[in-house]
Amino acid sequence: MPEIIQTTVYSLAELDDRAKERARDWYRQVSNDDDWHEAVFEDFERVCGILGIELATRSVRLYGGGTRQKPCIWFSGFSSQGDGACFEGKYQYKKGAAREIRAYAPRDERLAAVADQLQRIQRKNLSMASQFPASVAA
Repeated sequence: MPEIIQTTVYSLAELDDRAKERARDWYRQVSNDDDWHEAVFEDFERVCGILGIELATRSVRLYGGGTRQKPCIWFSGFSSQGDGACFEGKYQYKKGAAREIRAYAPRDERLAAVADQLQRIQRKNLSMASQFPASVAA
């Protein structure tokens, strides 16, 4: 015989801090199998390109026997201290990066601050390079 089951549902804002953390822990456990991070990685690659960061790559095997290059970006769990994200790459000043990053992510103030800081750091280096003859600066 059919049975009616009632479930009470709360929004996150209605929960106390302890219940919020338990809900987040549960969600982390059950949503671990999808590829949510692929879009994050693609966005990160785009941001790196705008800022002048060339990501290192590694070869990965394809099912057909070939290989392709995959950026060296890694992350781990986020459930304890020491977890997080990292990448390998090299940075080279890119003119107009601060302006371009604001066009790409107009509401991301932290990202704009990173672009501004990179520009400030390089401004000193670029002004020093202009003091040397072209053969030395190159």
